[in-house]
Amino acid sequence: MGLFNLPGEGFIAQLHDSTGTILYDKQGLQFLILQRKELGLEARAAEEALARINSLSETLAVQPV
Repeated sequence: MGLFNLPGEGFIAQLHDSTGTILYDKQGLQFLILQRKELGLEARAAEEALARINSLSETLAVQPV
C-alpha cells in the first residue's frame, strides 16, 4: 500500500491485489470497504489505508500555516 498527496486531489491510496494496482480516494476506499464486507471478503488493507488518510488529513488540518 502506498499513500500519495496529489495537489488538487488530496490523499490517494494505492492498493495491490491479484489483478494489479488500483488508486482510491477516500470515498472510493469507503465504498470498497462496504462492498467487500457485503461480499464477505477481506477489507483490512482498505481499512488501514482509510485510517491513515484520516489521520494524515486531521494532522494537516490542525497545523498552523
